[in-house]
Amino acid sequence: MTIRGTGKTSKVMGKIILAGMALFFVVILIGLTYTPVKYGTVGLISRFGKLTGVVFEPGLHWRIPFVDRMVIVPTVVQSYETSDSPEISGADYRDYPVTAQTVDGQQITVKYTVLFRIPSGKAVGIVQNIGRPSEVVENIVKAHSRNLTRLWAQSHTAEELYSGEGIFDYEDTVRDALEHEFEKYGVFLDDFLVRKIDFDAEYINAIEQQQIAQEAIETAKYQADAAEHEKARQIRLAEAEAERTKLLAGADAERTKLLAAADAERQRLLADSEAYSIEMRGAALQQFPDLVQWEFVRNLQNVQWGILPGESVTPFLPLPAFEGQEESLPQPQPQSQP
Repeated sequence: MTIRGTGKTSKVMGKIILAGMALFFVVILIGLTYTPVKYGTVGLISRFGKLTGVVFEPGLHWRIPFVDRMVIVPTVVQSYETSDSPEISGADYRDYPVTAQTVDGQQITVKYTVLFRIPSGKAVGIVQNIGRPSEVVENIVKAHSRNLTRLWAQSHTAEELYSGEGIFDYEDTVRDALEHEFEKYGVFLDDFLVRKIDFDAEYINAIEQQQIAQEAIETAKYQADAAEHEKARQIRLAEAEAERTKLLAGADAERTKLLAAADAERQRLLADSEAYSIEMRGAALQQFPDLVQWEFVRNLQNVQWGILPGESVTPFLPLPAFEGQEESLPQPQPQSQP
């Protein structure tokens, strides 16, 4: 009895194990059949080493297990950056700066960033002809950007690239040329950015000395202009003062002339008034002869004594009174009796 029970148990356990293995195989098969594609990427199906041309957009897709393989291609914007310290850069692909030479022979170092992406519609052709994304960066992005950056630097002078204005023209030129090259391979250029251009220390020192000299020239020119302006201002002030003096002199002369005319008119009026008064008195004396005697009496009011000529009373000369003068006259001395 015990032996039979053990055999049945073994059979049951065997069936359970087989069922578990079948379930596990089915799960693995389902996992290999359905493959998710992450956002920002596309999946390219490779069958026996050849791309089928099927592109899986982000989501869950079915493929033939053990036959179809998935090649993941990012379609988001990626960055290739050159810097002095690539190990600390946060770009997707990092490299060292590009050394170049300007048209006037100055050595420069260009630090730039290339922003690019692989369009999903052209991902099959890009991977088929160029390779995976890392190979696209190495063979297209890196090769052309470093070459064009070095090439177009020879079309500008060091001063143009140093001043700042020339950098924008240089940046636009490289961007246009790089966009044309990327278009040949189906890679889309989002932007080309020149972050910094380094120059030799000797050139920077020469530029600084030149700027200092230029500033000194501008300062001297400004001072000369200011002196000329001050000179012109002083001339205008002198002219204004001369005109003022002239006007004041003219005003004084006119004033003197007017005062003289006024005084002459006053004298004339006084003379006319005096002549009129004399004429009127003469007429009055002719009409009233007694007025002469009255005037004579009126003039004698304050006269204490006087000398009158015998012939006429007209030239009467008033003399002061001799009152109080008796005291000063010598008094006769009494004679002594013998």
